[in-house]
Amino acid sequence: MSERTDYAVMAAELAAGTLQPQGFSHRAHLGVAYEILSRQEVFEGMAIYARGLRRLTEAAGVPEKFNATVTLAFLSLTAERMAGGDYADTEAFLDGNADLLQPGVLHRYFPADTLASDLARRVPVLVPQNAGSGDAAPARS
Repeated sequence: MSERTDYAVMAAELAAGTLQPQGFSHRAHLGVAYEILSRQEVFEGMAIYARGLRRLTEAAGVPEKFNATVTLAFLSLTAERMAGGDYADTEAFLDGNADLLQPGVLHRYFPADTLASDLARRVPVLVPQNAGSGDAAPARS
């Protein structure tokens, strides 16, 4: 396997703004999320991760790849799974939550067009429980 798997080093590099995008696979994204969330209070960890990921996409010249909704969703799922399980290390977490590594896993929670929207890229978007049921969204005050 050619992928770097020193997730603790990658997490420190992401937080410092020195992580290189090459080899930063989806598995590595989740591994780094686990490392950061295991060392920080959940909201502080989410902020560190999101800032680092945004900085990484900007440095790579692809700021449009940052998606606030996808980022918050995966961080929330990671934190939830961590709270509900006892994992010896990052690899144990990843192996025990292989569904998070599957393409399209967020489609269980969000319609594809929501995830792909400009709004979802800019801010975390929440989808009502009745999304897709044809019911109109509640009026905003």
